[in-house]
Amino acid sequence: MASARQIRLLPPELQNQIAAGEVVERPASLLKELIENALDAGATRLRVLIRDGGQSCIRVSDNGCGIPENELELALTRHATSKLSTIQDLGAIRSFGFRGEALPSIASVSRFRLASATRDGEGAALEVLHGRVVAIGPAAMPRGTEVEVQDLFANVPARLKFLKQPATETRKCGELFVRIALANLDVDFELLNGDRTVHRFLAGEDLPRRLYSVWPRELVDAAHHADMTDGPFSVRGLVGDPSTAQARGDRILVYVNGRPVQDRTMISAVREAYRGRILGKEYPQAVLFLQLPPDEVDVNVHPAKTEVRFQDEGAVFRLVRRAVSKALETGNDMPPLAENTAQFSVARALPVLPVSASPERDVALTPAPARPDSPLYEQAWPRKFSSSAAVQQLFETPEEFPAAPETAPRRSPDPGPQPEAQSTRYLGQFADTYLILAGSAGITLIDQHAAHERVLFHMLRSSGSRGDRRPLLMPLEIPMHPSQAQWVQEIWHQLDGLGFSLELAAGPKLLLHAVPALLTPSKAREFLEDALADKARSMEDLWAVMACKAAIKAGDVLTPDEALALIESWQSLPDRNFCPHGRPVSLLWTVGDLEKLFKRRS
Repeated sequence: MASARQIRLLPPELQNQIAAGEVVERPASLLKELIENALDAGATRLRVLIRDGGQSCIRVSDNGCGIPENELELALTRHATSKLSTIQDLGAIRSFGFRGEALPSIASVSRFRLASATRDGEGAALEVLHGRVVAIGPAAMPRGTEVEVQDLFANVPARLKFLKQPATETRKCGELFVRIALANLDVDFELLNGDRTVHRFLAGEDLPRRLYSVWPRELVDAAHHADMTDGPFSVRGLVGDPSTAQARGDRILVYVNGRPVQDRTMISAVREAYRGRILGKEYPQAVLFLQLPPDEVDVNVHPAKTEVRFQDEGAVFRLVRRAVSKALETGNDMPPLAENTAQFSVARALPVLPVSASPERDVALTPAPARPDSPLYEQAWPRKFSSSAAVQQLFETPEEFPAAPETAPRRSPDPGPQPEAQSTRYLGQFADTYLILAGSAGITLIDQHAAHERVLFHMLRSSGSRGDRRPLLMPLEIPMHPSQAQWVQEIWHQLDGLGFSLELAAGPKLLLHAVPALLTPSKAREFLEDALADKARSMEDLWAVMACKAAIKAGDVLTPDEALALIESWQSLPDRNFCPHGRPVSLLWTVGDLEKLFKRRS
C-alpha cells in the first residue's frame, strides 16, 4: 500500500513548465502569444524571424509602447499582467492576452531574451535560461520590444520529441502569422524564415489584397463580400463562390472581436449556408469577422485562447448563416461574364435562358397524368408534355426551335441605353443526359437529372407537409433493425407529411400502405432505405432524397417538348444553379472560353 505523501506547494519553475504544456504546445502557439502581446502594446510594425521551424529560434520585434526596465522581471512572473486589474475586467476583455502566463511559461522551456524600450535609445534587456534569470542590463534600441526564444524544449526532451519536422512546424507558423495578419490590416507584418522573406503585408492593404498572397487569385476574385449587422452583433468578410469549393476545410477562417478562433458554432453556420450549393464532402472558403460586445463572449475558456463561449450561440449561428447566405444570393444576381473573358464559369454567371411556349407545345401548369411512353413515367411533373415519343436528332432541324426574346430587362434609376435582348436556342440532348442550349452569352449544358431534382425539391419545399399519396393494393414490407425502428418513429411525422402511410409491425418491419405520388413503390422503398440508413436528418434532407429518387435520370431520352418544359420550370427557380446536394446544374462556355480552348488566344 502506497504511503501518504505530504501536500506541498510546487516550485515556481515547475509551475511554469506545467503551464507551458497548455500555452506552448508547439512553436506556432508560442509565436501566437508573442504576436498578440505586440499588438496589445499598440504595435503598427511587426517583424518575425524563425529558424528550423521555430525550434532553434523565434524572434519577434515590434514598435509598441515598450516595457519599463523596472517591470521586465515582473513580466516573467506568473499571473502578472497590465491588461486586467479587477474581476470586472475579466467579463469585458478587449485585449488578446490577459492571463499573465505566456512569457513565464515560454521562458521556462527555452533560452529566452526580452529587450524593451519605452523611448528611443533607452532600453533594457533580460536573459533567462530555463526559467532562471542569468543577466539583466541596459540595451540601446529603438522604442518597442524584441523577444527572442532559442532552443525551445531543450530542457524538456519529452516535449521535444513530439515536434514535427521543421518544414511542418514552419508551415504551421506561417499559417498562424497569416491568420493574425488578415485581422489587422492597419499593421505592417513581415515574416522571415532564416534570411528569406516569406510574407510581407503592408499597412493599409484591404482583405482581398492580403489574401492574394496566400490563396489563388481566381479564388479571391470569385469571392463574395459578406456584411450584416443585427443590433450590437455584426459579421463581415469574404466567402468563396460555391464553384470553388474544395476537399479540405482549412480555408474556413473565423474571428471573434479580431481574435482567430476555432469555433464550431460559426463554422457550422458557414457550412449550413452552403448547404445545397456544394457537395456534402466539399468545404467552402471563408474569412469572417464577428464583432459583438465583450460581455457577450467568454474568451477565458482555455489557456491557448483559441476557443470561446457565446452567451447566445443561437443568435450567433443565425447571424453568420444569414450573412453568408445573403452574400451568396447576391452573387447569383451578378451579370453574365463578357464574351471576351477567359475565365471558365460554372453556373454563377448563367444568364436567363427564356424558352417560351408555343401553340405546338402545350406547357400547361397543371400536373400531367403518368404515361408509359414518357421517360417521366410514374412521376408527377409540373408541366404537360406532348405525347410524341420521337427523338429530335441533335442539330438536325434547329429552325424548329426559334429563338425567343427575353423578358424586358430590369430597370435601374438611370437605365441609359438598353442592351439588346438575349435569345437562346435549344439544340438537343447529348448522351441522353445533357441538354444543350446556345445563346448570345455562349453555349450552356444542363444536367437534366440535377435540373429536375432542383425543380422537384422546390415543389416539395413549397408544398411543405401536404404531400399527395398513392394507395397500394398490397402493403409493401420493409424489414428493419431495432435501432432503425426507433429512428423511423422519430421521423414518423415528417414521413407522413411527405405522403407515406406507414404501419410499424412486429419483426420489426415497416408496412407501406401508401407512397408519395412522386414515387413508384420501388423508388419509395429506396427512399425509406436511405432514410433508415440515417442519410436524412431533417425535412430538407428528406425533400432532397425524395427529389433525387423521383427525378429523371441520366440516360432518359427526352422529347424536345419535355426538355423545353424542364428548362422553363428550372429557369423560374430563384436558386437554380445547384441541385439540392450541391452539384452544379449547368455549365457555361463563353466565346472567350472556346477561343482559349481552341488556342485562338492565350
